[in-house]
Amino acid sequence: MSNTTENWSSEWKSSKNPQKQRKYRQNAPQHIKDNLISVNLSQTLRDELGTRSINLNLGDRVKVMRGDRKGAEGIISNIDRDEQKVYINGINVTRQDGSTSQVPFRPSNLQAQALNLEEDDRIEKYAIDESSDIQVDSEEVKEDEADQMMQQMQGGRQSMEDMDIDEDELEELEDEMEEMEEETEELEQELDEDDESDSEDTEQKSEDETEEKDQK
Repeated sequence: MSNTTENWSSEWKSSKNPQKQRKYRQNAPQHIKDNLISVNLSQTLRDELGTRSINLNLGDRVKVMRGDRKGAEGIISNIDRDEQKVYINGINVTRQDGSTSQVPFRPSNLQAQALNLEEDDRIEKYAIDESSDIQVDSEEVKEDEADQMMQQMQGGRQSMEDMDIDEDELEELEDEMEEMEEETEELEQELDEDDESDSEDTEQKSEDETEEKDQK
């Protein structure tokens, strides 16, 4: 397998040919691909940071500016840096079989509305005194995590429904479960009986010791 960076030149600037543009992005080294995942900033962020664009991070809140989903907002849940694709939690497409998947977006079609500032040095060079106006609200992050958990649970239910299990196999599994429950109940009863017998022995010993003391 050949190294993709062998077909990439740092001296290449620009071209109107889409094929050459795709080749440049595809063969670029990783640090260049990281810089390609950048988006325009909202007017509020531009005023605060003094710049027009910034590299995207997981947890940033963005707004779709072009396409069928124009106007939709959400939290970045995944970034495919090799393919230069961004995935937003809550923006999904439903397939014909009923399953859902997240819609991929190009960074050029997005605008950052708020930033994830868990990394302290992310905006260090911008010398921001107050970051509350530009960061993603903690409550919003919690809601986003809850939405992701719900999607995972729904996906798990869907996969269970899609499983093709024979009725005989289901009956065997149910029988095995019943047997395990019965064995568990029997063990609990045995443990209870052992505890009762131990308590009776202890009481009898204490009575015997009391009688011996009285006799003395």
